[in-house]
Amino acid sequence: MAVKNTGYDFEDNKTMLTRFERNVTGTLARQLLVILFGLVSAIILARVLGPEGNGLYTLSILLPTVLSTFLNLGAAPANVYFIGRGTVDVRNALFANLWLWLILSVLGILVGAITIWSRGDVFFPGVPRPLLWGGVAVFPLVLLQAFLISLLQGKQDFRRFNTVSIIAPGVMLVLFLALVWGLSMEVPGALLAYGIGYLVALVLTIRAVWVHCQSDIRGLSQRLYAKQCIGYGWKAHLSNILAFVNYRADIFLVNFFLTPALTGIYVIAVQIAERLWLLSQAVSTVLLPRLSELYQDEKKRNHLTSVIARWVFLATFFAAASLVLVAKPLIVLLFGSKYINATGALLWLLPGVVLGSLSRILSNDIAARGKPELNMYVAFFVVSVNIIANIILIPMMGINGAALATTIAYSVNAISKLYLYARLSGNIWWQPLLLDKTDIALILQRVKAIHRSIF
Repeated sequence: MAVKNTGYDFEDNKTMLTRFERNVTGTLARQLLVILFGLVSAIILARVLGPEGNGLYTLSILLPTVLSTFLNLGAAPANVYFIGRGTVDVRNALFANLWLWLILSVLGILVGAITIWSRGDVFFPGVPRPLLWGGVAVFPLVLLQAFLISLLQGKQDFRRFNTVSIIAPGVMLVLFLALVWGLSMEVPGALLAYGIGYLVALVLTIRAVWVHCQSDIRGLSQRLYAKQCIGYGWKAHLSNILAFVNYRADIFLVNFFLTPALTGIYVIAVQIAERLWLLSQAVSTVLLPRLSELYQDEKKRNHLTSVIARWVFLATFFAAASLVLVAKPLIVLLFGSKYINATGALLWLLPGVVLGSLSRILSNDIAARGKPELNMYVAFFVVSVNIIANIILIPMMGINGAALATTIAYSVNAISKLYLYARLSGNIWWQPLLLDKTDIALILQRVKAIHRSIF
């Protein structure tokens, strides 16, 4: 049965939210830079490579992403969860992660090689094998970067976390300009830029993590932590694999049923739509370690999640509504008239993206309660819905069908997460959706503060 929150301490919760806002603001600024770098990079690649080349590049970098997603054993979310709770120190977590990375890198390279040799033409039709080999070579860098940056996230060291997070996209942008646009190296040049960007970012991330290894000595040993990491992580791991399939099944199936050129057009719609996740991604980065830290204070945790969820949901909704008005001219202006057919797919994607922002926040709350397996169970069902819908709708509607299938899957995911959150927290299911009197009070506080600063 849902219970009402009592004993609301406005000043205490305002202080908690202020601290949270500071971390989100820095992370949001980083996300804006990453989006700017990514947008300029996407424009360069789309215009220089054309739809077919853009599709080939997207599919080639999909391979290292798939390998790192399927083989990471959930170490990154486990790092955030256990470091956030103070169960393990950064030094022991670091060395436990390095051993896992070494084993998983060898396994991933073998899996990638077997896939390319035996089924490359089946899984990646139309993609030259040298591009797929390049993707396999980048895989260990992508995996280790994901492991190490999660240590900074778990420590809530968002200054260093945000700094190293912008390195890879920044370096990639510079190299796209130099190699793809300047030297006309086409898709191989773009893939080379992708790998170098991750390499530079990894070196700087190691330096940032090592700062915490000098003074933070406590908690579980490396061996014990590795066991706990895998014990928690495999549940989050399966959930993340299914979430990845949910996010990328449409791209695989568009390429399977249609062509690399149409895949390149569809990717533009996906890239624009997913930019609306800017706020939810920034908030989620800060939210998981913070909620893990609050595991002994249920009232604060419930309050924080519900406030953050509804603000993220409403902000994403209004951003999506604004994008509807300018979608077609924006695509033509940024990417050229060759990509005008991405407009319809973008419009079909937007409702799902709005609901996806809500799902991401609620998923973090569920994981911070030590129940990542619930996210996994939901993900199994949602992926099934997504794949079936894509198989039915892509032959009927083309890339618009892929977008509609994705929105259907995201909607199912949001409804499921609302139900689980209400059961676990005791809050009413609509609390993460609708503003209440505490939100109005916070708005008035901000308006008064702005008024005093101006007048």
